[in-house]
Amino acid sequence: MVLREIAGEYLLIPTGEAALKIHGMVTLSESGLLLWKKLQEECTEESLVEALLQTYEVDRETAQADVREFLQQLEKASLLT
Repeated sequence: MVLREIAGEYLLIPTGEAALKIHGMVTLSESGLLLWKKLQEECTEESLVEALLQTYEVDRETAQADVREFLQQLEKASLLT
């Protein structure tokens, strides 16, 4: 996947084998962009939660739920390796 900013929107564009599985692009919210960038380095689910807590005014429970949902969506789209 290649990350691109187009007209103020952040898009994940599939390349290579991902293009065979995913037809279209994935749009990321600001928090999704933050999590995606964190996933480009070795990290844990807890470090993703901490990143949300440090960046946004959310409680831990909300951050944990958001991270789980984000990871589930990536897994569903076969974007986690």
